Amino acid sequence: MLDRILLLAFALTLGVGPWSSATAQTSVRLNLDTVPLVEAVDIVRSETGFDIVYAQRLVEGKTASCQYAGTSRRAVLDCVLSGTGLRAERVRRGQYVLIRGERGPSAGRGDVQRVTLSGRVVDQTSGETLPGAHVYLTALRVGTTTNSAGFFAISSLPAGPYNVRISYLGYDTVDTTLIAGPDPARISLLPSTIETEGVTVQEEADKEPENRRLPGMMALSLEQLEQLPSLGEPDLFKALQWTPGIRKSGAVSGGLSVRGADPDQNLYLLDGAPVYHPWHAFSLISTFQTGTLKSTNLYRGAFPAEHGGRLASVLDAQMKDGNRTEPEAVAAISALSARYRIESPITRTTSFMISGRRSYVDKLVGREHPVRDTDTGRLDTLRTGYYFYDLSAKVTSRFNERHRLSVSHYRGRDDLDLRLPFDLSLDFSQWLRPADLFFEVAQSWENRMTSVRHQWLVFDDAFLTTTLFESRYKASEASFVQPTTTATLESDYDVKLRDLGAKLDLDYYASVAHQIRAGVQVSNLDFRSTLESDIRRSARAVDVQADSSDQSSWEVTGYLQDIWQPSPRWTLQPGVRATYFSRGDYFHVRPRLNARYTVHPRYLVLRGGLGMHVQYLHRIRDRYSLAYDLVSSRWVPASERVAPATGTQVSFSGRSQPTRWLTLELSTYARSAEKTLIPADVFVTKDGLEGPGIEVGALLGQYIEADERAFGAELTALAEIGQFDARLGLASGRTYVRGLNRDNALWRAADLDVPYSLRAALSWTGNRWEASVATEARSGYPLTTPVARYRLGDPVETDPTTYLYRPQINNGRLPTYLRLDATVGYRFSFLSAQWKAKLNLYNATNRANIIDRQFAPTDTGVRVDDRRGLPILPLLELEMTL
Repeated sequence: MLDRILLLAFALTLGVGPWSSATAQTSVRLNLDTVPLVEAVDIVRSETGFDIVYAQRLVEGKTASCQYAGTSRRAVLDCVLSGTGLRAERVRRGQYVLIRGERGPSAGRGDVQRVTLSGRVVDQTSGETLPGAHVYLTALRVGTTTNSAGFFAISSLPAGPYNVRISYLGYDTVDTTLIAGPDPARISLLPSTIETEGVTVQEEADKEPENRRLPGMMALSLEQLEQLPSLGEPDLFKALQWTPGIRKSGAVSGGLSVRGADPDQNLYLLDGAPVYHPWHAFSLISTFQTGTLKSTNLYRGAFPAEHGGRLASVLDAQMKDGNRTEPEAVAAISALSARYRIESPITRTTSFMISGRRSYVDKLVGREHPVRDTDTGRLDTLRTGYYFYDLSAKVTSRFNERHRLSVSHYRGRDDLDLRLPFDLSLDFSQWLRPADLFFEVAQSWENRMTSVRHQWLVFDDAFLTTTLFESRYKASEASFVQPTTTATLESDYDVKLRDLGAKLDLDYYASVAHQIRAGVQVSNLDFRSTLESDIRRSARAVDVQADSSDQSSWEVTGYLQDIWQPSPRWTLQPGVRATYFSRGDYFHVRPRLNARYTVHPRYLVLRGGLGMHVQYLHRIRDRYSLAYDLVSSRWVPASERVAPATGTQVSFSGRSQPTRWLTLELSTYARSAEKTLIPADVFVTKDGLEGPGIEVGALLGQYIEADERAFGAELTALAEIGQFDARLGLASGRTYVRGLNRDNALWRAADLDVPYSLRAALSWTGNRWEASVATEARSGYPLTTPVARYRLGDPVETDPTTYLYRPQINNGRLPTYLRLDATVGYRFSFLSAQWKAKLNLYNATNRANIIDRQFAPTDTGVRVDDRRGLPILPLLELEMTL
């Protein structure tokens, strides 16, 4: 049903909707005699429906005389202007600007000089370009946003000055004057002021909601996100969870779930390159440091045609280019890690940024712990080593105003090294002696990314971006287990993924009303996995296994979209995306549509989106990893054996600023997905999985295809009064799933179904002190509760096996999750440096939330084992900036 709605709406947008039909031709009669030109223009507006823009100085003191009867609306306007020394130039359909020079009998639209108003928006303090900044021509009521290079252009304008409003998240909105001409302007913004070359600052504009962003895009203010409570240090993914509908898939570990979707349905881009596992510390914190990023855009559901490959969301993050004006260094230490960031110009046109971070728990508790049995004198060594690190670097060179080259690199790794007694239920005192039964595991997972990007202003109205990238993900595990005195298990297991690609993106600023985006991307994906294991059941019974899996595929994508402003109130973004996936020989063409309608620039802005998406990669758990849920997942490409997942989403939202200090946004959505994968038996243990080796077919045998559907509503409120900042995010929605291999497949609550969630925060910022308190409340995740217990066994057996009867999946729910966090910070100067100390209290009330519940059969009943969330954690962070 959603597919049909989307196709119909897309067809309407392309040519049969109300905005594309011709305005009815009605008869117009004018009889004006020496009427002030201002009044005459107002009469023409009311009679023709034209939007006429002019400078006040052009019409002052002028009069109009006109006698006209007919149906030509343009002839009415020419008649009124006759003899005034002015003429009307068409900017876009139904909109005209008055300029000097009277139209002659043979004059046409092409006899006036048409120019492009273009430029770059940068941060004055660092020289960083500001992608996503809003540029708005107030008189013409038309605007655009800067691209990834901070560049903007508005074409086909009559030459002359234009009043322009420029705004960016974290900066005050200001009004300026720009001259349309052949040379792009360079505009430098400060958080509270604006200074430019060749630009006159007229006045600071009243603050109003950010209502001119492109449809489908949600820009995030990194400076504001860093002020929100976090787990020890600023973290992008923690901050994203302040957006209604976005939450962790687990209370502690797990990826991001967007509107109830599985974490593998999100695409993470860093400088145009995909990152496949952007998590550290068992998914506790993200690999994206907010201090290394200059912009972050989040697209949910119906994202534009330039993005694809996932069903739920796209996160597009851009790393900083490096400070172009002066060197800057930042160092910080938190409860989790220590980090640094250095930015500096190298030459007048080249700058760099480098940042590093490493955890230090292994340095505090030690990696190795020698133990000794006092009775026998036997020596052993326990190991508890774990650490993570990441490194980000970028070099950017600006050859001139038309060419810009950047090289980005990221590498992050987690390393776990354990040797512990096999029975972890023993108290800790039992660990401090040599163990006969034990397990040891050396585990690591890492991401590597390299991106080379060239940005070229080919013409004044055409901008070309070329990106080459390589992204790698690797997880490996070497394990040795001795569960009995005679049996051992030894294995080496690894998973590798490589994504090598190139893409071209063209921005063509065709006119005031049209900005065309087109692009093509070619990627080669390679998936490899190997396993070598020895299972020794006794001295003579040894099973040796050596398996490997190697798959590769080519993916070719092309897209075309138009950012179309047919009138000052409407912004439409129709597009189409075509993809070919060589493994399975799949070809899909999917339309996209986003729209914005401005009822009132401040009081009500409406947005809607419809999108159809295809995802060619499935992420499933691999049963051969010892630590089952840490790195035991693999990306499996679509093929003849498994179809790609497809999805459709419709969303609608309204944004309003009823007062100057309050901003409200209400969103609704509905989505569906087909051919996703879910476990065939959600209760099967790792030991119960069947099938030889690590061949993909054996893994897919443990899964079935499923359909998903979800719907919900989200409310966001932001109040800013003086030094206080209050936020509220409220979401209500349902997510359902059903397996397709059963005759009586029924819809059931999905594993990440959360009927309601609420997040609220109150922050105060003073000259030196700052404080905040935040709370999260949500429904508990679904839970499968057994309804009966039964026993099976042979009549001659004396000890039959006890089982739990669970006829329905997710028939219950965990208790409500509730947590309160608090933060206090202090800023000061010391030793020629700026310092910031912050204390975060995670779970300040020490509430023991139940985040998981297991049921185990016993001889007399059922034992319930609850897993609790983290207790109160005081986390201190200290940051120094030079």
